[in-house]
Amino acid sequence: MAKRDRRSMLKRTAACVGCGVTFGLAGCIEEADDGSDDAGSDAGSGGSDDGGDDAGGEPEHDFGEFDPLDQDTWYPHLTSTYLEHDFETGSIEELDLFEERDEPHYGSAPNEIPDDEDEWLDPDIIDFSMVPTEDPAIYEETMDPLMENIEAETGKDVEYVGLDSYAAQVEAMRAERLHVAGFATGNTPFAVNLAGARPFGIQVGAESFGYRLWLITHVDNDDINALEDIRGRNVIHTDPSSNSGHLAPNAAFTDLGVEPGEDYEYDFSGGHDNSANAIYQQDAEAAPICSTCYARAQEQDNIDATQIKAIWASAPFPTTAFCTRYNLHPDIQEGIQNAFLEYDYQDTEIADEFEGRGSWVGIDYNTHWHDVLVNHEVNGVEYEDDNV
Repeated sequence: MAKRDRRSMLKRTAACVGCGVTFGLAGCIEEADDGSDDAGSDAGSGGSDDGGDDAGGEPEHDFGEFDPLDQDTWYPHLTSTYLEHDFETGSIEELDLFEERDEPHYGSAPNEIPDDEDEWLDPDIIDFSMVPTEDPAIYEETMDPLMENIEAETGKDVEYVGLDSYAAQVEAMRAERLHVAGFATGNTPFAVNLAGARPFGIQVGAESFGYRLWLITHVDNDDINALEDIRGRNVIHTDPSSNSGHLAPNAAFTDLGVEPGEDYEYDFSGGHDNSANAIYQQDAEAAPICSTCYARAQEQDNIDATQIKAIWASAPFPTTAFCTRYNLHPDIQEGIQNAFLEYDYQDTEIADEFEGRGSWVGIDYNTHWHDVLVNHEVNGVEYEDDNV
C-alpha cells in the first residue's frame, strides 16, 4: 500500500444548527452535491424495484423511483435497490456538514495525554482489537497490512487480540491490556467514558463513509410499509448498547411518533446478522438494523435482499471509531495514527473485506459523535459496566 499525504482534520460547518435528534436520524444533513458514492450516476435510472428483476420478469412489487438525493423517495424500497445505489453509506462530503462541537453533548470528553511522563504507557507489544464479531479472529489476517504499518511507524511488535464482546473490549482497554481498537459506534462513548479511549479516525471509502439505520421487514408483509405500521407488531432490536439496533431507533422512532416499548414490544436478537436472518426467515415482522452489517450478510449469501424491504432509513452515522488509550506514550500514539491516516489500503484485503473502505480519515469525537450522544441521552444511558 502507498503512503499518502497526511489528511488534515475534517472541516466542519454549521449546516444543521438546531436539528436535535433528527439530524443524524431523519435526514437533516444537507444533500451532497455529487450524490452518495456512485449513487448519483445511477439515480437517474429510477430504482429498479423489484423482486424478481434478476429473472428478467416483471417485478412482483413496485415501489416506484428511488433517488438517494431525494428523501421523499427513500422508502419503502427493496433493500436490493438500496444496495444497488450504495445507499448503505453516506457520501464523503457529508462528513464536512457536521456542526463543530467544542464539548461532547453527553458524558465526558476523551482524556488528554498526561503531561507527566511517569503516567505514560510504553508496552513492548501493542495489542490491537477490532469490533467483536461472532468469530473474533475473523479480521486478524485482513488487518495485517495495517498492523505491519503500525509496527513500522512505532518500532513495536503488534499483536491482534480477538475479543468476543463489547464489554470485554472496553474492559481490556481500561485495564491497559488493549492499546488500540476499533469500537462500534454505539459503544465508543462507553470506551471514552470507562476505558480512557481517544478516538482519532474512522474507516471510509473513496467516496463514502458511515452507515445508516434501516428499518426492515419481509417483502411479503403487505401491511407494513411505513414506520407507523409497526405498531403492535413483532419487532426485534439487536443489542442494548447498539446505536442502530436499539439506541437510535428508540430516539428517532419516538421523535416520529412511534415509541418502542409502548407502541410495540421488542426482544433482542443478539446481533445484526441474527436480525437480518429473522426477517428473511419471517421469524419476526420488523427490525432496525445497521445497513453495512446488512450488506455484509447479503454478500455472504445469508439473506436474499430482493426478499426484504426497508420502510424507513436514516441519514448516515459515523462507523467504527478507532482509538488509542489516552496514556499510551505520545510517540506511539502518533505512530499508530500515522499508520491509519497516512496510508492507502485500497488495494489490500482491508478494502475487500469492508466494502471498499480502504482508508481512514481523522475525526473529532465531540463533533462526529454528537448525534450518537444525543441518542444516549434520550435513552438515559449511564456509562456503567453493566450497560456495555
